[in-house]
Amino acid sequence: MRDTRCSTKFLEIVLKVKIPHITKLKSEIGVLEECEKKGIQRYPKKNVEVIYNNKLGLTEDFTDILDAQYSLDRIDIGYEELFDLFVEYATHLKFGDIGYIVFLRFFSLGIMLELGKDKLKPLVDKLDKDGIDDILLGYIAEGYGLKRTFKSTKFYRESPYANAASICEMATTDKEKAKEMLKEYMKNYLKAHSDMGWPKAAKEWADYRGLWAYEAAAISKLFGIDDSELKDDMNYPYDLAHYKNGDITAHSIEIITPVKEEINLDVETNGITNNRELEAIIPPIFQDRINELISDYSTISDNEFWTKYNLREVWFRCEEFSEDKKKESMLGMLIVFELVELGYVLQIDWKEDFDDYKDELRNYWNKDIEMKTVSFILDNDQQYYALVPTESKVKSIYEISVKDI
Repeated sequence: MRDTRCSTKFLEIVLKVKIPHITKLKSEIGVLEECEKKGIQRYPKKNVEVIYNNKLGLTEDFTDILDAQYSLDRIDIGYEELFDLFVEYATHLKFGDIGYIVFLRFFSLGIMLELGKDKLKPLVDKLDKDGIDDILLGYIAEGYGLKRTFKSTKFYRESPYANAASICEMATTDKEKAKEMLKEYMKNYLKAHSDMGWPKAAKEWADYRGLWAYEAAAISKLFGIDDSELKDDMNYPYDLAHYKNGDITAHSIEIITPVKEEINLDVETNGITNNRELEAIIPPIFQDRINELISDYSTISDNEFWTKYNLREVWFRCEEFSEDKKKESMLGMLIVFELVELGYVLQIDWKEDFDDYKDELRNYWNKDIEMKTVSFILDNDQQYYALVPTESKVKSIYEISVKDI
């Protein structure tokens, strides 16, 4: 067992269930593809929709198996086979449905396995085709000798991946400094994902499989950074970084200065027609999106909603989301989560001091409006803050209380 915080019994169940499930989904995809050719419709949903959902389900299975077998320290499906399977199906899916972290993990896995560039090129082509603007993935690809045609200007997710990119940059000139930065990166790895509940995951998640920083190990291997002091870190996949010890020489990378995104506040909007009161607390540039979310909450299927609003990082499976939704109303919570994704609401761990983060609050309102800070009270171990007009009197977003700070 590599991650002793995991339950051995649970990880064994994951592998026992997920591996046969892969065979089942692959078989069903094959059958549905034949039905589509013959014009036979097997389900209420279109064949192509069911095929797509099954392919997405496969990528989830591959992720679960990767984490479970690495944490358990055994190999039920070879890592190269797992990588090939991911590439086979992920390249037919929307990047947003796969998820940035999942994509980064498998891309990093390919580097740690020292696979040929032809094996990783389909993933690079996928990034270019989808126009994924991310400096870190660009650095890793370019360092491996796979130059992207798309010119990245920013980070898909800034925390902590901007720091990972900085390690790549430093490693080109100062390996010792890069080593210290890598150690610091791992020290703060879980905390940097506090918005996803990672700091307490090992203690509180019933389905905890381990949280491995595959990208950190790939960067160490690719850029020749000494990771010996991280050998016993239960979030650093040291054994994978040294799974093969071929001679990898990183190609030079073009250092990119991120472009600061300008916020255009002058937008046309229909407002939040489903709940006009919320217009006083949600900026105009986000109102159409939130209005759509409110409508979708009661009009589309749970699976469609879970996929569309990228909820897999909160609920690993749609079934978990559906069960929680049956228990109580969660529309307000989902709105807050979406506003976090949009960058309006600041989310920090309950143990953190808000004063240390308040400068990160972003003002999406007209600059002439006087502002105040409010807190959204959710029943979890996170804190949520935003800047709203001082004159706003909104006290709740559905079931979520709003309090002035």
